[in-house]
Amino acid sequence: MNYFQKICYNAKVSYFVLYSFSKEYFMISMDDVITIIVPNTFFSNIRLDKVLSQLYCNYSRTCFKKWILNCQVSVNDRMCDNPNMKVSCGDKITVNIINCENGFENPQNIPLNVVYEDNDILVIDKQVNLVVHPGAGHKDGTLLNALLYKSNTFLNVPRAGIIHRLDKNTTGLMVIAKNLISYNNLVELMKCRKIVRQYEALVYGRMISGGTICRSIKRHPVQRTIMTTNVLGRKAITHYRIIKRLSCCTHIRIKLETGRTHQIRVHMLSINHPLIGDSVYRNKHKFCKSITLGVYNIIKKFPRPALHASKLCLKHPITGQWMEWDSVFPNDIANLLNELNVNESK
Repeated sequence: MNYFQKICYNAKVSYFVLYSFSKEYFMISMDDVITIIVPNTFFSNIRLDKVLSQLYCNYSRTCFKKWILNCQVSVNDRMCDNPNMKVSCGDKITVNIINCENGFENPQNIPLNVVYEDNDILVIDKQVNLVVHPGAGHKDGTLLNALLYKSNTFLNVPRAGIIHRLDKNTTGLMVIAKNLISYNNLVELMKCRKIVRQYEALVYGRMISGGTICRSIKRHPVQRTIMTTNVLGRKAITHYRIIKRLSCCTHIRIKLETGRTHQIRVHMLSINHPLIGDSVYRNKHKFCKSITLGVYNIIKKFPRPALHASKLCLKHPITGQWMEWDSVFPNDIANLLNELNVNESK
């Protein structure tokens, strides 16, 4: 659909007046409420979430679907909680776009290690023991809460601009959008696999060579909080290369082609090289016979998965400039690696 868009601003209300070739309709944004009259360029009986995502492209269809399920959408002044509801030309749709994510009402002063920032994006080096997004058991104290404290501009972006996640105890680089245009462009780059994410990790066992793991991942049928490889799951691809071999473990570089939940941890376990320190995705790994008691104790006492997001590369979502950032191991993993190297030389 091709529309001429005229935007008029006043102090309290933003009016978006969009004209089709055959019939005028309006989209009014008042504070955090959008009101839309479905134009006659749409066929009858089209899904509600599909219509919304096409008419108001600042938010994704998934986002609108969530708002519908949260009873934030009404059709012809009647509340709707069914994304599959059919709408037609002339229907009035009202959307309350107040972000109802857990934690949005609770900015918190949590220090962030900012690597880069401009008007459109923020790149941070996430610290250990920081949950990215509020959820079950973590209502606050998250990266999202920290972003809301840093700037209220993140209130106007879905998920406070967070487009990808790192596990609570995984450290390293993350990119965050600071406005809707950046958010949508970054999400599209992520979908098209044009954002390069590299990790470094320490895994059990002495690897012979690098390789690629292509094993689909699905939620565990019994333990619902963890993931597992399963042919019925979603496609997942992980590339890994050896940086250094030690007697009982290997320092590797990992590049993700997909971004499934716990992907690296699940995939490394699936080839019998789980991450050192991972108390969830592990097996009864047999240490090599030559391992010393010192090395054994060093490895066993490490409290978290030895995984770090070390490199991030992308085209800037607004300027198109290619940008790269690097991050070295945090102190705990660096000290672990140093102790292992010292024990190797004894």
